Amino acid sequence: MDIVKKLDYGFQLFCAYLLALSVCLLMAIIVLREFFGISYDFLVDTTVWLTIWSMLLLSGPLFGEGGHIAIKALLGRIPGRFRLTVEFFNALCTLVFVTIVTYGGVLLIHTLYSQHQVYPRYIAIPMWMVQICVPIGLLLFAVYAIAELYRIVQRMRA
Repeated sequence: MDIVKKLDYGFQLFCAYLLALSVCLLMAIIVLREFFGISYDFLVDTTVWLTIWSMLLLSGPLFGEGGHIAIKALLGRIPGRFRLTVEFFNALCTLVFVTIVTYGGVLLIHTLYSQHQVYPRYIAIPMWMVQICVPIGLLLFAVYAIAELYRIVQRMRA
C-alpha cells in the first residue's frame, strides 16, 4: 500500500472516529436527559458539528472512490470516446462548482473571523472554528476532482 492510500485510509478512519464520537455523545445526551433531567445545548450542538465535520471531510474521498451520487444509466449507453468526453465535462463541472463553493467558504470564514462572531452558548465558541470545515472539506473534494480529471485525461490519451 503506497503512502497516498495509507494517508487516505487514515483520514477516512479519522472521520469515522469523529462520527463515532458524535454518536457516543448523542447517546450520553439521551441518558443525561432521560435519567437525570440534565440537558446542555452545547452538547447537542457538538454532536451536530462533529457529524457535519465528518461528512464534509469525507466528501472528497467518497468522490475519489465513486461513492458519490451519480446517474449512470445514460452514461452507460454512450459509446467510447464520447463517453470519456462526457465524463471529462462532468468532472470539470464538479471541479468548477467545488472551487466556487470553496472560495465562498473562505469568504465566509474570513467574515466570521473578522467580525468575531460566536455561538452564544455556555462557552462562547467562535463560529469560524466550527464552520471552517466547509472550505477544508470542499478543498479536499477539489483535490479529488482534479485527480479524477487527471485519470480521465489519461484514459483519453490511451
